[in-house]
Amino acid sequence: MPDPQVLYAVTAVVVLGLVAWAFAVLTRRPDEASPQGTTLQKQGALAGAAAGVSSGGSPRPAPTPSPRDEPKPDDKPSNRATPKAQPVADPGDPDDMEVQVDTDEEDDQTGPQALILVTAVGKTDPGLKRKHNEDAYVILDDQHVFVIADGMGRHAAGEIASQLAVEAIAEAFNTSNFSKGPNDRDYPKRANQLRAAILLANDRILKQATDVEEYHGMGTTVVAASFSQNNQRVFIGHVGDSRCYRVRDAKLKQLTTDHTLGAAGIQGKSSNVLSRAVGIEEHVEVDLKMESPLPGDIYLLCSDGLSRMATDDEILATVTSSDDLDIASKSLIDLANSRGGRDNITTILVRVDKPASPASRPNVGI
Repeated sequence: MPDPQVLYAVTAVVVLGLVAWAFAVLTRRPDEASPQGTTLQKQGALAGAAAGVSSGGSPRPAPTPSPRDEPKPDDKPSNRATPKAQPVADPGDPDDMEVQVDTDEEDDQTGPQALILVTAVGKTDPGLKRKHNEDAYVILDDQHVFVIADGMGRHAAGEIASQLAVEAIAEAFNTSNFSKGPNDRDYPKRANQLRAAILLANDRILKQATDVEEYHGMGTTVVAASFSQNNQRVFIGHVGDSRCYRVRDAKLKQLTTDHTLGAAGIQGKSSNVLSRAVGIEEHVEVDLKMESPLPGDIYLLCSDGLSRMATDDEILATVTSSDDLDIASKSLIDLANSRGGRDNITTILVRVDKPASPASRPNVGI
């Protein structure tokens, strides 16, 4: 007969082994229990974050990374806000396209050919009531950047403010000097450049207004569009009530929101007073919007000398009345003057075209 002490020892070893095995099974993580555990766990986390945002809840903060686990530039914490440059699609407008943006990618990658081509024509007119033209504009064909500024100020200081604005923005893009203002990771590179250029204009105008007594209090509106042909995007920056419209499929859509007291809900004689302008204060907030332009689109930048004189339907009919941008631009000026021309009028029309396919290009040097 076996020794009872030996039986007790063997039994104890077996029992302890079973307990250890049961404990390991019960405490095993899902990703260790199944080869699909990692994927399922990530899907669950994404679904939970999406549910939290859509229901108004706040997703749990991500754990603080250790120094060696520092997030890479393209890592986006799950509890970050939606990128401010992300377009907000109008559910009632089937023409609006949601654009997914990698905010860390190069905006002008070298490729075999551009995805879109842009052509622009600009015109300005003093109107019928003003002695001075306080509007200014610039077309930077090489950088695909287009800017309108509508100045304000006594003693014709508005002319100075608008000219300083377009010159500062042009200089920033021509010299690639975008040091003004911090780069925001919520914006793509080209959007940050546009904002920095407008902030540089703000500094230039404010300094001139401080140095010269006659220019004290001058300022300007700014609306600017920067096209990335290789990525098929346009970034729109604006301050004030100069506007940017888009014409697509015979429909006119206003892409900017006026910075006026009226737009803020204040009615009456003061409704047209600007609530925000470039060059008035040390810090100015620049609104940014991103669009995905399609071949056939036309973008209209204009001062309020047009938008306050004509209805949207009249503007749409005039823009689409001719395929020649020069003729359409002149017609917009004539339209505003025919309605009274009470202010300076400036327009830039930008047409988006599809590049010619390589097969359709003529052979040269063969």
